[in-house]
Amino acid sequence: MPSPSESPPQPQPAGEPLRDRGTRRALWLLAATVFLASCLVTHPGTGWNVNTRLALVFAVVDRGELTIDAYHDTPPTTTQDKAVFEGHYYSDKVIGLAALAVPVYGLIRVVEEATGTSAGFQAHQYLLTRVAVSLPAAIAAVLLASLLIVLGGRPRRAVLVTAGVVFGSMWFGYSTIFYPYLPGIALCLGALFVALTKPLTLRRAVAVGGLLGTALVFDFNFAITVAIIAALAVAEVWRRPPAAIARLCGAAAATAAVPLLAFAAYSTHIFGSPTIPYRYEELDYFREGMQQGVMGVTSPKPNAVWFLSVHPYRGILFWSPWLVIVGICAVRLIRSGGLSARIGAASLAAFVGYFLFNAGYYQWWAGGAMGPRLMVPMLAVVPLALVVCCRPDCPRWLLRALTITMSVAVALSLPLSLVDPQLAQGNTNEVLEGARIGTSLHIGQFEVLHRFYTFDWAGLKPVWGPPVGVSFVLTLLVIAGGIALADRAARTAELPDVAQTSQSQVTAES
Repeated sequence: MPSPSESPPQPQPAGEPLRDRGTRRALWLLAATVFLASCLVTHPGTGWNVNTRLALVFAVVDRGELTIDAYHDTPPTTTQDKAVFEGHYYSDKVIGLAALAVPVYGLIRVVEEATGTSAGFQAHQYLLTRVAVSLPAAIAAVLLASLLIVLGGRPRRAVLVTAGVVFGSMWFGYSTIFYPYLPGIALCLGALFVALTKPLTLRRAVAVGGLLGTALVFDFNFAITVAIIAALAVAEVWRRPPAAIARLCGAAAATAAVPLLAFAAYSTHIFGSPTIPYRYEELDYFREGMQQGVMGVTSPKPNAVWFLSVHPYRGILFWSPWLVIVGICAVRLIRSGGLSARIGAASLAAFVGYFLFNAGYYQWWAGGAMGPRLMVPMLAVVPLALVVCCRPDCPRWLLRALTITMSVAVALSLPLSLVDPQLAQGNTNEVLEGARIGTSLHIGQFEVLHRFYTFDWAGLKPVWGPPVGVSFVLTLLVIAGGIALADRAARTAELPDVAQTSQSQVTAES
């Protein structure tokens, strides 16, 4: 920690540190690595959550309707994530991801009709996932690395830290399936990048509001992240005249309301009122659970706190231990003051907020998943505290601790992402609801890791596309090679800084 007489590295204007050709090349390579790696991973077993979203896309394009009557109980789009109203079935999800995928699927259908072919369900869901999820995941990775650089981090460290976050968490897993988390993260990071671009003009405020509002219609779970980024944006203009603050905030709020009003219109068209589909869940378990507290969230449950923290069933600190380093970095940032302090506080607030939210949710385990997936939206803010480790004055012990914990996280999380992010729940709802500290739970992740590291790959997952072994090997090679190339490009970008530092030292000595 710098002494009071020393000033910590200060954030730079957003455009300045990103103009270097080597830095831009490193960011492009990082994006290409994340995108290509996700393209090599296929998950033929889609599941209820994915199917209800795909069913809405298919219904809109193929049938020109919002009901999923023709899909909800017909393989391969069978789902129990559905609402029923006046004898018709609807997707129970907010519409952001489906709305993004509709034009993509429409284009696919135009090509198929023109050529007289049909690619089939697996090809359709693969292409929709790549465009609507994998591509935003790659953009989100670039935005995170860019923010770390803008906040004072070295390009090389920013790229490597971002790679550790992506492949050492649920980030990569949920970039390979038709879930809304990564597009939402990309929107939030984009909003934060614009908010930190000085000066925050009226046009940029409008962009921030639009991005944050759109993130909410991808998943309401982004509410905490959106609130934190909105607070950071307000802090950037807090010293301006009251009239200017009101004008900027009003413009942002008005733009944020547009996508929310679109979803309200969608709900009103179906249900006759601007409600959420969860109110009309077909399954009693889901409908009654969502009616508890605020959308299923009540006070945190002690047993959930245990299983969501360090227990291997859903423990976020178990599967991504680098989050411990985030806490240390956040405290150091808060003690630095200024924007750094706000970033540190935002990182801590996001982690605590999502942890308590998840611990208070009626179904805290969130069905089949590789980890506590309801916390995924926090990855738009929480990793920003790691800028401490990206700055040149980071203590060696802290950098080593981050390297070790991220290496462990990648070794644990990456195989799960490759096999199936929607890992079977493994325990009944009744067992999980009554689980206490000391309760023995089935941990399916350990079985996957054992088979993966003993090369028992045959039958590890359903196959569509390349054989499992080929897919695994190619993906690992792309990740290793892509990150190595990005690291080399970023190292080249830092050479002028290193030379300048050496020259300064020689001058000082002479």
